[in-house]
Amino acid sequence: MLLAAAWQRILAAFAAVALLWTAVFLVLPGTPSTNPARPAERAVPVQEVAPETAPVPGGLRAVVRAGQPAPGGGTFDRFDVVSQPVEAPVNARGQVAFYATVLHAAGREGIFLAERGRIAKVAAFGDPVPGGGVLAAFSDHPLPRLNAAGHVAFAAHIAGGRSPEGIFLATEDGLRPIALAGDDAPGIAQGVIVGFNPPALNDNDEMAFAATVRRGRDTIDALYFWNGRRLQRVLAEGDLLLRIGGTVGAIGEPALNNAGVIAFPAAIVKGPALGGIFVAGTRQLQLLVGAGDRAPSGPMILRFSERIAIDDADAITFGAYLGEAGSAPRAAILRHDPGGLSEVAVEREAAPGGGRYAGFGPWPTAAPDGAVAFVAAIDDGAAPVAAFAGPADAPVQAAAMGAALPGGGRVGRFVANAVAAAGPAGTVTIATMGERPGERDAILCRCP
Repeated sequence: MLLAAAWQRILAAFAAVALLWTAVFLVLPGTPSTNPARPAERAVPVQEVAPETAPVPGGLRAVVRAGQPAPGGGTFDRFDVVSQPVEAPVNARGQVAFYATVLHAAGREGIFLAERGRIAKVAAFGDPVPGGGVLAAFSDHPLPRLNAAGHVAFAAHIAGGRSPEGIFLATEDGLRPIALAGDDAPGIAQGVIVGFNPPALNDNDEMAFAATVRRGRDTIDALYFWNGRRLQRVLAEGDLLLRIGGTVGAIGEPALNNAGVIAFPAAIVKGPALGGIFVAGTRQLQLLVGAGDRAPSGPMILRFSERIAIDDADAITFGAYLGEAGSAPRAAILRHDPGGLSEVAVEREAAPGGGRYAGFGPWPTAAPDGAVAFVAAIDDGAAPVAAFAGPADAPVQAAAMGAALPGGGRVGRFVANAVAAAGPAGTVTIATMGERPGERDAILCRCP
């Protein structure tokens, strides 16, 4: 029952966050901000703790477990927020960034970085914020972002400062606020930023994120790009769509590659179509895939996942539902690259390692080198749920519930709404829960 419930939660979560969008549009360009960049401030040196067991080079291993000592005191407790997807990004160095709650410590939650058998604190509850106040919580949906240099971006709430919320970048020079609630909204007359979704981060320390902007009595979505110096508006809800009619509607969470290309889903209001997946930034704003387009195997694309991924070749990976009027839809993982649309995995088709795909996790991920990763429920396989990773045309099973670990023990039950985070060369992470005596929650990594 527990195993069956695990994949049912995964499939239900995917359906809850799927968005229905289609069309082609061109919007008026955003206006760069004239706000000066905030200087970085040096933070207190990070504290590190050693792991409980020696890692297995190249194998699937736990980079952190519940009950293990945390930097600054206390012990790690949970690596998820109830009902929210969990993602722990990994880079080519094998560094893994993750969110965790901590027991018996003043910093009861935080963002941490695991590397080469050690764990360092990136930022924690109660840490001072440059400009005033302290970190109070890591947003309603903590999703840290990690780049090749080991820098981490995240959204967090603030207590005792001039702003209640912000987007931050943590580097070896300290914690840097990139945007704060209460700031003027660049490119939106009389607009004030009042909230943020988790940011996307590339290896150049550039970011893209969706923000909520208050303008008069109304609130609107806006998409912003941080170029390392200032914030620029990419587009905003209500922008006129010149080539197709209507206006921009809701804006989904963006992905960003190292060339500065931003991929994002967006809706269209009162136009001839509903929305789709678009690119902007260093590429001309255009539609790549729309609801109503046909998948290579023939069925229509009905809905998209809440989040999408983009690699350095501008290939975009996303979750979708496929179907026709009057037929039951099938979940799928799709990819769009310069050669067109392809299918990575489709419900009821054969899965690597045996069995058939029965559903997918909240969203897929992609590494800069094009490797992809996703979680899938499996029918008629050795395990009911597994994580897959590798080239988009040949992913392999990277972790399966109940599988033996190289260092001993077994892979636990996947955290509800777990996301497999792709890293270069097929590296991947996944969050698990202990369900047998002696087992504990953990973040597993197939790392160098």
